[in-house]
Amino acid sequence: MQTRRAAIIMLSGEKKKISDEAEEERVAHQKREQEYIQRIAKLEKFAAEKVAENKASEVLVEEVTADCKWLLVRAVPLISERIAGSEELAKYMYELGESAYAHGRKEGYAEGRSAAEAKEALKSFDLYRTDCAARYAEKRKEFESLEFAIVKATGKLSRKPHGIALLKKALGDDYREAGGAGTSRQE
Repeated sequence: MQTRRAAIIMLSGEKKKISDEAEEERVAHQKREQEYIQRIAKLEKFAAEKVAENKASEVLVEEVTADCKWLLVRAVPLISERIAGSEELAKYMYELGESAYAHGRKEGYAEGRSAAEAKEALKSFDLYRTDCAARYAEKRKEFESLEFAIVKATGKLSRKPHGIALLKKALGDDYREAGGAGTSRQE
C-alpha cells in the first residue's frame, strides 16, 4: 500500500506540475494573443488613416482638375475680354492711331509743300516740330512690353492659397457649368 500511496503522491505531483505548465502555457498564449490583437488594431487604424488620406487626395485631385478646366474654359476667355476692354489697350490703340495719323499727315505735307513751292519754311508746321516717325516707332515698341492690370492681378492671385476661387471672384464669373468646370471650392 505504501508503494501505491507513493505512486499516487508521485502522480499527483506530476499532475500538478503538468497543470502548472499548462497554466503557464495558457497565460503565455493569452499574452501573445493580446499582443497580436493590439498589433492588428494598430494596423487597422493605420490602414483607416491611409484610406482617409487617399480619399482626401482624391478630393484634392478632383478640385485641381475642376480648377484646371475652369481656367481653360472660363478664365482665359474672361481675361481676354478684360484685356480687349481695358483702358491700357484702349489708350495704347488711341496713341498708336494718333501717331500713325500724324506720321502720315507729315509725309503728305512734305510732298505737298515740295510740289507747291511755298516760300514758308516747312519747320513752321506743328507736325515738323514733332518727330512723328520716332513717336510711331516708340508706340510700336511700347506695345511689345505693354502690361495689363488684369494680367498682373491674375499672377498675384494665382500664388495665393485658394487662388482660383479668388480669381473667380475677381473676374466675376457667374457661369458655373462650363462642362464640369464649375467652382471646386465654395467659400
